[in-house]
Parts: sequence; structure tokens; C-alpha cells
Amino acid sequence: MNSATAQIWLWPAAIALLTVFGLLSALLGQSAVWWVLSWTTLAVPLAVIVWFVVKGQPARPGKIRVDQAAR
Repeated sequence: MNSATAQIWLWPAAIALLTVFGLLSALLGQSAVWWVLSWTTLAVPLAVIVWFVVKGQPARPGKIRVDQAAR
């Protein structure tokens, strides 16, 4: 795997692993500690989505933005 591929897939893979851990801890955990861990780890992907929606990503130069394509 080259460096560019690793850079692209590092964060999605980390979020996927957190999600799997959260789902497994919710299914298999029997105490409040596991429930807190599951809620926390399952909230991370939602927090990332909210962060990027609020922050917004500027369009790359030369790319047509969605709002410009409709005109």
C-alpha cells in the first residue's frame, strides 16, 4: 500500500473500527461501563459528520460545485 492510499483510508478505517467496537460493546457488554463505551464510540462518527457539515469543505479549483451545476 502506498502512502497516498494509506492517507486516504486511515481515518475511514479508524472510524469503522470504532463503530465495530461500539456495536460489539453494545451487544456483548452487560454493565454500565460497556454501555457508556458503546454510546461514546457510536457517537464519534456522528460527531465527525456534524463537524464536516458545519465546517463545510471549499470546492477544489476547477471542480464544479453542486449549486453551480444547477444554473
